[in-house]
Amino acid sequence: MNIRRVVALFSAAAVSSAAQAQLTTDSASIRIHLLGHAIGSEWYVIRRDGGARALVDTFTFTDRGGRSQLASSFRFTTKFEPLHLRSAGRTYRFVNVDAEIAVDGARTTVHSLGDSATIATPKTFFTIAGYAPLVLQSLLVQYWETHGRPGRIAIVPGDSTAWISIEALGAARIGGLALRRYSVDGVAWGREILYLDDASRFVAIVTRANLLPLEGVREDLAAAHPSLLDSIQVDAARAQLSAAKPIAAMATGTFALVGARIVDGTTRAPLEDGTVLVRDGRIAAVGPRASVTIARGVHTIDARGKTIIPGLWDMHAHVALPEWGPAYLGVGVTTARDMGGEKQFLVAFRDALRSGRVLGPRLLLAGLVDGSGDGAFGTVYADTPEQGRSVVDAYHAAGFQQMKLYTLLKPDVAGAIIRRAHELGMTVTGHVPRAMTLESYADSGADNVAHLPVRGDLATDDVRRQIAMLAAKHLVVDPTASWNELLGRSPQTPLTSFQPGFDGAPWPLRASYGSVRNTADSIAAKRSLRAQLAVIKAMHDAGVTIVAGTDYGLPGFSLLRELELYVEAGLTPLEAIRAATVVPSTVMKMSDDVGAIEAGKRADLLVLDADPLADIHNLRTGRWVIAAGRMFDMAALRRSVRFAK
Repeated sequence: MNIRRVVALFSAAAVSSAAQAQLTTDSASIRIHLLGHAIGSEWYVIRRDGGARALVDTFTFTDRGGRSQLASSFRFTTKFEPLHLRSAGRTYRFVNVDAEIAVDGARTTVHSLGDSATIATPKTFFTIAGYAPLVLQSLLVQYWETHGRPGRIAIVPGDSTAWISIEALGAARIGGLALRRYSVDGVAWGREILYLDDASRFVAIVTRANLLPLEGVREDLAAAHPSLLDSIQVDAARAQLSAAKPIAAMATGTFALVGARIVDGTTRAPLEDGTVLVRDGRIAAVGPRASVTIARGVHTIDARGKTIIPGLWDMHAHVALPEWGPAYLGVGVTTARDMGGEKQFLVAFRDALRSGRVLGPRLLLAGLVDGSGDGAFGTVYADTPEQGRSVVDAYHAAGFQQMKLYTLLKPDVAGAIIRRAHELGMTVTGHVPRAMTLESYADSGADNVAHLPVRGDLATDDVRRQIAMLAAKHLVVDPTASWNELLGRSPQTPLTSFQPGFDGAPWPLRASYGSVRNTADSIAAKRSLRAQLAVIKAMHDAGVTIVAGTDYGLPGFSLLRELELYVEAGLTPLEAIRAATVVPSTVMKMSDDVGAIEAGKRADLLVLDADPLADIHNLRTGRWVIAAGRMFDMAALRRSVRFAK
């Protein structure tokens, strides 16, 4: 037996002894935070149940006025082997759970969201239906320890791609407490960081509600250690970033792509049989093959039959984990604007991307600020103009490019934020605060507005007037049409029928988005989408600047769908591509450096197997991506973060 196996078995025995002691009875309340803001709690109790053990759990939070609640019971053996799980409710605004799993020896009966099956009981498995109950993940880790730390644990309910891997990250002293840290990959998409005490009791977890950062901290410990949440957030970000997998580049330094069709992002006609020469992260030359000199010995890549376009931009992202980096690059996104996340993680992730320690697109940041009170979003609030100016100063000092206004801001506070941001060279985007109209928001000097701010019938004077006002005020819009389509689809419309990448997405993402339940029939859902696309086309025709963004969606892939929807709305394929390349680079005042395929600019390129000007759906044929002069195989990037293809 090798030494690693001996150590694993010894550790499992030690943990099992501690776990047996705490399993007599255990109960606690867990405080739930979204973006660092306390929004709810989970209460659990674990008791003896005959020769087994039973967990009863209630998980509840309220986010921006929407209530999510999950009730769960879990029966398991003294070796943490599942016997029965019942979990029903909601773990996020649109993520539904209705699962019952009963294990009867070699056979297991599974009911989930209306589907039923009887399967052969996997040899190594755990029953779990999403990231909650949070405490259930502590029992998952104890199962892993007790069973010799297996490399993979199958998830039930799930399919053949649904599995969990766990890694012990060692002991740490955090907030004055001696804790054990674990990385859990596969329950949610990407690594969660779980903290247990020496008795194997739950202490904290850093995870995600859908794709927003969520933390759970045991209530008694949070009360006794006021800085515990902040310390956990910092430690978890460090652990997540250090665990990011290195991926080898296909080409770096100086190399040339030869023979491709080049769509440079400008309004110029495509260049046939073109060459792009890359040197030290920059485009050294671009032109017809015969006119670009390539020195002897330079690595050349045959790109005949392929089309090269600029790297894509997602102008409405919410980045909460390092796995976003390879996922984004894996569909050709080389720049992303985060529109509100946890500042500590975002700054650390941005800096790690800049240094090359982790892989991903260039990350631009918009600092989220809301008014305080019930329904507030995040933890950065401003209720007076003075507080608003102070918030802007803090974000500017941290290197943020923009401010993002949110719903509860007062008009005078929003105005103070906008003016201070402009004084510092920042721009302003966000939601229209509840106390303002779209017109007063624009009159206050805001530069961008998130989502689709105009809804309704184009035949009405009010809708036409608002569109004209947006154009006159030069307000930039990111419509996030793909997000509206994803959540607004009819239950009769399969996600695979419109959402690229869905059939190969990691199980947690497929399970979350597949659980969305709407009452609209397919006709009503299509009518709603057509109305939104008509407004997008009318805005474009009126001269409103449109930039492509996704909000949440399927990382990277939803941006491709966003551009497809713009073409459905009536934009040309080139106009849609420009909305995710040249136009956002201009909006972010970076067009001298990036956004088009021109000599001297940063080498951010997407190489496609087919021409997107002939069919916008050919954006789905990405082969290679070049980010700051490093070239990668896109399929390999996606596989590195659990996408199947």
